[in-house]
Amino acid sequence: MFGQLEDFLQQLRKQQASPFESEEATRQGIMLPVLARLGWDRDNVREVFPEFPVENGRVDYCLKVLEKKAVFIEVKRSTENLENHREQLLEYAFRDGVEIAVLTSGHVWWFYLPLAKGSWEQRKFFTIDVLQQQPDTAAQHFRQFLGKESVEKGAALAEAQSIHAGKEKDRAVRQTVPKAWSELCNEPDETLLELLADKVESLCGHKPDPQVLAEFLSQHQAPTQSVASLSPQVSKHLTPQVAPSHARRSDGDYINTKPIAFIFRGKRFQVETWKEVLAKLATALYDLRRSDFKRVLSLHGTKRAYFTQDEKGMTQPVEISGSGIFIETHMDANRAIRVCRNAIELFGYQNDDLQIEVVPSSTAKS
Repeated sequence: MFGQLEDFLQQLRKQQASPFESEEATRQGIMLPVLARLGWDRDNVREVFPEFPVENGRVDYCLKVLEKKAVFIEVKRSTENLENHREQLLEYAFRDGVEIAVLTSGHVWWFYLPLAKGSWEQRKFFTIDVLQQQPDTAAQHFRQFLGKESVEKGAALAEAQSIHAGKEKDRAVRQTVPKAWSELCNEPDETLLELLADKVESLCGHKPDPQVLAEFLSQHQAPTQSVASLSPQVSKHLTPQVAPSHARRSDGDYINTKPIAFIFRGKRFQVETWKEVLAKLATALYDLRRSDFKRVLSLHGTKRAYFTQDEKGMTQPVEISGSGIFIETHMDANRAIRVCRNAIELFGYQNDDLQIEVVPSSTAKS
């Protein structure tokens, strides 16, 4: 009775400039012919219900399956701005519990999941533009999301939800990437520091100190904002937050600071570098817990051990008081503090048992 959907869409593409200047013409000349070619009985109001009544209004069409409302369709003339009408359609669909809604000007079809979370725009999961997409491609998507058999079997809704979930995942990833990068810059991962260190060494022949790299990353991080909104000219520089002079800390960010001392269990140890903090705290722990000090051998990062009895794999090993156990001291400030805190926790000491006195590295003597 009706020609193939692809043939009909091809005819629409050939027309280009639409003669459908009214909503009724769009319904009769495009929307209903498309539904008919998708298997819907356009003359059966139990399937294709026109002017479907809803609270405080009407929806142009309701597609029904076994008397159940399945799809709401709102039709506008080709010159209409569809954005002006989506809110009303989706509110109607949301109140009536209709899971798929379609807004169309005949040539452009916007598909929505009204019951999904997010803004109206975020609930849109697909667009078909019959003038821009190839007829076979557009026909495939029409059958996928609006074909009678697909709607009846629930395949249309399942596919729509899958696509929407993928978009939500992508949106979440794009919003989180800058935050993750910011955190990596403020507290660099071991692997990131090693990659950067290897590149620096390959370019200039010198292995950089991890603290130098950590401070560089902290000062050259990207602003925390959505990836989609970042421009090529976005500023890469943020003012680093540094500790006030002689600040005493039991926790926090230590990049861009220089240690002058640490206090462990009430005893103060004077230091000049983070390497000294590591070595002197390890020595203090060894003096207190010689009998079970080997427990520190269980502490390790993603790629290396922090304590070991074989220093060959270490970059800057320091032996702890002739114990035969070495500690790796080649690390940035935040990682050094994390290793210290993990070590004292291993022996049952509290976070507040260790405090660090620091000054901003910019004011510290070299």
